[in-house]
Amino acid sequence: MKKIPTEIVVRAFMAAIAATSLALPVFAIAADSEAPPKAPAAAPRIGLALSGGGARGLAHVGVIKVLEELRVPIHCVTGTSMGAIVGGTYASGLPTAEMEKSVLAADWDIIFRDKPPRADISSRRKIDDYKTLFAPEFGVKDGGLALPKGVIAGVSIEAFFRGLTVRAVGVNDFQKLPIPFRAVATDIETGEAVVLDHGSLAHAMRASMSVPGGMTPVEIDGRLLVDGGIANNLPIALVRKV
Repeated sequence: MKKIPTEIVVRAFMAAIAATSLALPVFAIAADSEAPPKAPAAAPRIGLALSGGGARGLAHVGVIKVLEELRVPIHCVTGTSMGAIVGGTYASGLPTAEMEKSVLAADWDIIFRDKPPRADISSRRKIDDYKTLFAPEFGVKDGGLALPKGVIAGVSIEAFFRGLTVRAVGVNDFQKLPIPFRAVATDIETGEAVVLDHGSLAHAMRASMSVPGGMTPVEIDGRLLVDGGIANNLPIALVRKV
């Protein structure tokens, strides 16, 4: 991949945004009128880095709307936690107006109940509605009771994310999305930041916002991943590499 000669990284944290010029283009003026003309400077490449911040991170949607109104082209996106949700949805090609409508219309109480929409449940699983079941997921492991790894398993949440990113179904390489994208999660065993650049986009978004203790860690490539805000809440350095 070619090194970016000049770029602008747009930060969006909570409800604020700051544009920082990382490398200004240099324009040379020839002292000798007979000297060959200089090649025009390359246009700046703009990356958008979106941070975590819980519900307040939804302000990222407003930031993207402003950038579009200003006709600022976005060439790549990185995001952590809520920033990964907004960034991944935007990178999948969903128009900003539809993204805003979907987020505002969402019933978050239902989404966080760990119960996917009934239309998404198989007929066999619907029979369970008539049985007495524990809400959390329990099981047996090594001869003992295995407790859930988080209060919320995240089933309904991931179903919601799949709806937001339906335009990206079948795209396993995030570099090939309408806008190249990277999500950041944290390896719960080592505490290291993990860059997610392939696989299911909805699955990566869920991993990036899985708060330890609150949501079950997501296993990707043999690693248990939780909220990326623990290791890298604002992935500016990463967007330079996309």
